[in-house]
Amino acid sequence: MYSYSLESGSKRFVMRPLVALLTLCTAGVMQPARANGDTTTKDVQFDSQFLLGPDGRSIDVSRFEKGNPVVPGQYLADVIVNGSWVGRQAVKFAARNGLNAALCFDRKLAERIGLNFDVLSPENRARLASANVDECLDLRSMVGDASADFDPSDLRLDLTVPQVAVKQNPQGYVSPELWDAGVPSATLAYNFTGSRSTGGETTDSQGYLGLNAGINVGSWHFRHNGSMSWSTGRTREYQSIVTYLQHDVPSLRSQVKIGDTYTDGQFFDSFGVRGIQLATDDQMLPESMRGYAPVIRGVANSNARVTVTQNGIKLYETIVSPGAFEIKDLYATGYGGNLLVTITEADGSQRSFAVPYASVVQLLRPGIYRVTASAGELHDQQITSKVKVVQSTVQRGFTNLLTGYTGAILAQNYYSALVGVAVNTDFGAVAFDVTHAHAEIGPANNSSGQSFRVSFSKSVPVTQTLVNASASRYSSSGFWTFRDAMLARQAIERGNDIQWTGRPRSRLLVSLSQSFGQRWGTVFMSGNRVDYWGRGGNDTFYNAGYSNSFRSIGYSVSVSRQRVGTTSAMSNQIFASISVPLGGNGHTSTLTTTFTRDDDAGSTLQAMYNGSAGDYNEFSYGLNATRARPGSSADAHAQYASPYTTISGSVSHGSGYSRTTATLSGAVVAHPGGVTLAPSMGDTVGVIDAPDAAGARVENAPGVAVDGRGYAIVPFLTPYSLNTVSLDPRGLPLDVQLDTTAQQIAPRANSVVMLHFKTVSGRTALVTVHLPNGTSPPFGAAVQDEKGSDIGIIGQGGKFFLQGAADNGRLTVKWGNAPDQTCEFSYSLPPRDRKQLVYTSLDSICTAQAPRTEHVTEAAHIGGSPDASSK
Repeated sequence: MYSYSLESGSKRFVMRPLVALLTLCTAGVMQPARANGDTTTKDVQFDSQFLLGPDGRSIDVSRFEKGNPVVPGQYLADVIVNGSWVGRQAVKFAARNGLNAALCFDRKLAERIGLNFDVLSPENRARLASANVDECLDLRSMVGDASADFDPSDLRLDLTVPQVAVKQNPQGYVSPELWDAGVPSATLAYNFTGSRSTGGETTDSQGYLGLNAGINVGSWHFRHNGSMSWSTGRTREYQSIVTYLQHDVPSLRSQVKIGDTYTDGQFFDSFGVRGIQLATDDQMLPESMRGYAPVIRGVANSNARVTVTQNGIKLYETIVSPGAFEIKDLYATGYGGNLLVTITEADGSQRSFAVPYASVVQLLRPGIYRVTASAGELHDQQITSKVKVVQSTVQRGFTNLLTGYTGAILAQNYYSALVGVAVNTDFGAVAFDVTHAHAEIGPANNSSGQSFRVSFSKSVPVTQTLVNASASRYSSSGFWTFRDAMLARQAIERGNDIQWTGRPRSRLLVSLSQSFGQRWGTVFMSGNRVDYWGRGGNDTFYNAGYSNSFRSIGYSVSVSRQRVGTTSAMSNQIFASISVPLGGNGHTSTLTTTFTRDDDAGSTLQAMYNGSAGDYNEFSYGLNATRARPGSSADAHAQYASPYTTISGSVSHGSGYSRTTATLSGAVVAHPGGVTLAPSMGDTVGVIDAPDAAGARVENAPGVAVDGRGYAIVPFLTPYSLNTVSLDPRGLPLDVQLDTTAQQIAPRANSVVMLHFKTVSGRTALVTVHLPNGTSPPFGAAVQDEKGSDIGIIGQGGKFFLQGAADNGRLTVKWGNAPDQTCEFSYSLPPRDRKQLVYTSLDSICTAQAPRTEHVTEAAHIGGSPDASSK
């Protein structure tokens, strides 16, 4: 067996041929270039006597001896410091002493990587400060033990800098310089639900349309959220929830909104304001330093409509399948004010319950603050008077143990002031505050009173215990919240009795969650009790349950008690379920049985089957059979989540009734590249621009793919944080390659940011090159295009992979500098066929004179996908 020697410096190694060939390829192609002159890789000398051409002469492999050289110039590269991405910046490389180009280190790059100037010597600090644009400073001489690696193919600059020389920012910190304001755009998220019900001789049609629209220009964002409802016999009614113009203020770590908004409700009850609002935005803090809408849970007996309202305004509506449901994507309008949840079954029966919408006052880290200020007119659909109002709150962390907060409301004939403190103790977090309010309800009717509130929260990670409690007590009937006082004034003006405005007298909220590990399950309990002034009875709700799983079988049981208003009897409900997964080729399918016992509705037994289909589980469906006291019923539902919208429908049939429902939801984004559809959309979104990459899937957004024009919507991005967006190239046509499959971006809140993925489009073929005598060009010979650029290397059997090529052209194969160590051949590819699932295989004769093209065959495409096509 032949051997081959590799010399480096004074050392000599003997390698077997296969190992030598692999070393040759990886050394010249796969290694990134070291960009620092002091750390340049040593030259490697290959023994060319081992690789011989067809004429017996050695092959010129000197181009591999310098590694992967960097050409002098300026590159727009991703800068990574100690493994963390810090941004994309133009970096300069200059030739130095005949070696590879070296990185030019300047003040701009030093500031971008967060260099700690205090650790530099006075001379180096002065050099950085006085360096002009054209001066090229050396990284190693500026910062000892620092190095730089640059990969020209990926445009990636990796810097390794001693930890002491880099500013220590909190985890998740993103420099405000990297916050992207996005592009001019318009957005619209929609949710339409329509149903038709029949019972006896009556037919009723209902509809709901929820809209969330926006327009972005620069750093200004216009937002509107509203809904329209209609039904048989009633006119269409549109409700505007919020409409405002928003702009972030990074210097104050705040957002400013002008228009119809809501106060946050963390200290005072939330109310609508038409005016201006300034509020601290914790999203601008690093993720590790960031400190709420509730999760709504319930049980439906059929394909039911669930409606969520607050202060008479419909916030949310959806259709749920039979059984237990959770609503986690509620649009947050404020922290205060109970949510009224109404479940309308397929037979038209309704039941309602209240969900407290309150937040335990959070402790803040030392030095962290939150400020809110709102000024304008009271904006409430139930209150007609235009009352001028100002509200402000301040919260600040003083120590690890102590946080203080205060606030005030000033309005016509009303004021209130609050002061409180939150303490972190070994027994949990405790907050206590007192609010004094004075209200002029009517002529000669002045009221004053106080409200006391205690909040408690305790989490025990060792035992996986979480306890939250909040108690409020209004000391006297003279205490009025701002909104209640305005409702009372309106009632007096209309000659009504103010005792029936439903003012809370006391409030108690308690929740407990205890996990016993994966083997023993979880216990949860919650309770809510509210007493009212001028009204007998109270609103009471208790809930307790247990959930666990045995192997893959899940089961749960819960009990609840509820009483609303003056009703003396408690309504009790028992719920139990067991869920068994069914196998099926990676698709989720389950069989669930539930039992519900309700004092009002009696006993209900349900059997449900739910499954999914499609390569990405984009199809889902379910069947349900119910046996209840009024009679038996059956339900069916199906949903298709396409890359552009989500469509669902359901059918219910029972004793004396039937109902059909259809739902359509999705989003539309207009951006500089056109209009793109998406199945969903949040407040901050990204638009992928990947020309010719139709079919590539967005890994960050299940079900979303690049459309035929090269665009796709990333529906949910976290503002002011570093988001990584990735494309899965498996769905690409064969003749399209992505330069990179992932990008990082830190968008501003409510912005629409562009993510440009560079693609290389061209023909792809597996070419086998023969010399006139029937032999193959030597292994390692270079393949060059008509411009003299290297585009490939001859492999075994004279094969090489041609990518990004034109339909026809001329290529050169070189394995030495002598005239007879070069040959040329022309190629011509067949017409494009995007449905083709194999690479084109091309055999060519390489000659020193007129080249000629041989026959075209088809070779199996290894690793292809049904979505791919050859060009």
